[in-house]
Amino acid sequence: MDAKQLLDLVQRYNENREFIGNEETAKVALVIPFIKLLGYDPSMPREVRLEYSADFTIGDGKRLPDRMDFAIFDSTGTRPLMVIETKPLGTDLLAKSQQLARYLAQMPDLHFGIITDGCHYYFFGDLENPNQMDREPFFSFSLDDPKADWPKVATFLGKFSRDSFNAATLITDAENSRYRQGMIDRLVRALRTPAEDESFLRWLTEDVYRGKRTAAVMARLGDVAREAVEPALLRVMGDDFVDKLKVRIQKLNESDDTNEANAAREVPTSLQPAASPPEAKAPQRAIETTTEELEFLATVTQICEKAGYSAADIVHRDTTNYFNVSYLRPTKWFVRYFSGGRRRSVVTLVPPEEARQLCPGFEVEEAPAAFGVSRVYLDNVAQLWAVAGLVRRSLQLLATAREEQREATGPEIGS
Repeated sequence: MDAKQLLDLVQRYNENREFIGNEETAKVALVIPFIKLLGYDPSMPREVRLEYSADFTIGDGKRLPDRMDFAIFDSTGTRPLMVIETKPLGTDLLAKSQQLARYLAQMPDLHFGIITDGCHYYFFGDLENPNQMDREPFFSFSLDDPKADWPKVATFLGKFSRDSFNAATLITDAENSRYRQGMIDRLVRALRTPAEDESFLRWLTEDVYRGKRTAAVMARLGDVAREAVEPALLRVMGDDFVDKLKVRIQKLNESDDTNEANAAREVPTSLQPAASPPEAKAPQRAIETTTEELEFLATVTQICEKAGYSAADIVHRDTTNYFNVSYLRPTKWFVRYFSGGRRRSVVTLVPPEEARQLCPGFEVEEAPAAFGVSRVYLDNVAQLWAVAGLVRRSLQLLATAREEQREATGPEIGS
């Protein structure tokens, strides 16, 4: 499974969600395609059994049949690997998860269960006690999550695929996933509001402040800690990561300078600026890529990765007036960063009216025709996350126009 397959499922969900009115439609439209993504064939009862019936014991000792929406078996058709329970779209899945607990309790070889409404998927296991389902899911994802890291989700789901399923290693991976998520949640809480996590704040300041810790002192230290978080994170991101980016930039700047002259021809005609940027007539200045521009590149790359694009396809080229971030080739830009003037701004290929809808609360204007289509003003690079939809939309416009151009003119030479 790869991220593109998951994004196809996301698109299927977005295009059909208003028509998914009941459980059966959710199964056919979303859950069965999800099972296929894992490599199992829903039309082969040896592998996938619909409405699978298993007996369970109730309080008075009677055994009654319980039906599972989907039971997935190994290649022999004898050992259950996981069960999937489907509910109508919008159901409170965690409240209904105890139905999975019965399955895990009554089938000794079963260790994994998924409950879903077609959009949200919760993975449960019996990690703490065999055949006793854990209270919390060890993994979850949602098709309507705009911040989902689809490559990571695809990698994790690949372990549940037909070709890779291994219960022993999956249990270890599931435990690690749960521990990791617990650590992430605690770190996020602590970094967002360090003053509210007293144990974290004491650890953070134990070698910094040695005086008496009154309530007023702890409140003061909490304010200082909150101010220290962002510089610390930037420093962690900055060292080795920035060095690697500098190497990539140096290689690009050493490439054939004729690429810059061909920039207008490379950008699809429908998105092409009206004229060459004025820097062509300006006195030549030395190009110096700043740490801020590298931070901008790193942020744009992360935004594009979360949308399913490969980081390797996001390239860049610095100029004397702005910093280009491009798709596939340095000349196919989709976002430009201006940081040398009084105000920082980002120029994209998105029409101004659409840009305003994607950037509520930000100042948006029509960009000078020589530079792009719309411009949004930012105070700092961190605000780029607030306008991530604009970045994604600009890349989408470029990629779509590129495909349309390819269909009209044929494949590019050397592509």
